[in-house]
Amino acid sequence: MAQTLSLQCIRPGGGAFVVDGGRPASRHLGVSSGGPADHRAMQAANQLLNRSDDAPCLEMTLAAGEWLLSGKGQIAITGADMNWRLNGQLIYPHSVLYIDGDALLSGTAARRGMRSYLSIRGDWGLALRLGSREAGLPGIPAVRAGWATKITAQGEAPFQSDLNVGRFWPQEITTLKVIPGPEYDWLPVTIKHWLMNSSFLVDRDSNRQGIRLKAVEKPPSFTLPSLLSSPVLPGTVQLSPVGPILLGPEAQTVGGYPRALLLADLDSLSTAFQQGIDEVIRFNLAGAG
Repeated sequence: MAQTLSLQCIRPGGGAFVVDGGRPASRHLGVSSGGPADHRAMQAANQLLNRSDDAPCLEMTLAAGEWLLSGKGQIAITGADMNWRLNGQLIYPHSVLYIDGDALLSGTAARRGMRSYLSIRGDWGLALRLGSREAGLPGIPAVRAGWATKITAQGEAPFQSDLNVGRFWPQEITTLKVIPGPEYDWLPVTIKHWLMNSSFLVDRDSNRQGIRLKAVEKPPSFTLPSLLSSPVLPGTVQLSPVGPILLGPEAQTVGGYPRALLLADLDSLSTAFQQGIDEVIRFNLAGAG
């Protein structure tokens, strides 16, 4: 028997986005890849409900906001610790939760991590464009106060929980494995040493397009090499005049800054995008120990 659960945004908090597998096959059209900033957390939420890894979820940034759930269905929340509550009562995330009736889902600013993921079992009644339900193309509204959708599920997923919640929260200092980018060899030795031996702070101007990094140690003076705009991908570390930029899921398809480094794996991107404002990121060349 089908179950229907409606989801309405009362207040989006620090920023909320519908995310799924994104549109990576459309980058040649100038469309950003999209997808979750933390693919591990989104996949975990979907797996708890026996959904596909790329099934749509809500990604909440910095703060939980307020969401009205009405009807009957199952939800799961993973990622950052936002002190989640149902009707004012603390809930345990990283497990299957049952909704029957009306419930107010709310929380606080993130206490650990940066992004939370809400999965709801069933088919989300959202428009599809180029294979994705993410905003950014005509006909798909952004998530803001008043946004709503209905989710219809056939049957229930068995109860299960994922107790290893700590794997979604970054360490005090996050070290990302990287490999040299296409323009790495263009950089002076002093700049290479600075990149690989410095600590960088996540700037508050960061977003899903990219993490702007502020150097703790002042960089040596240097002139950026001139470069024609070239293809970039999520996980590219561009070197701008004001510091490195780690590109994220909403990154542009081409860029004019040197592509100094590339993240060595997708998990590193997930880790980086859970790092909070003014928290530390370092780079380590893969194979360098």
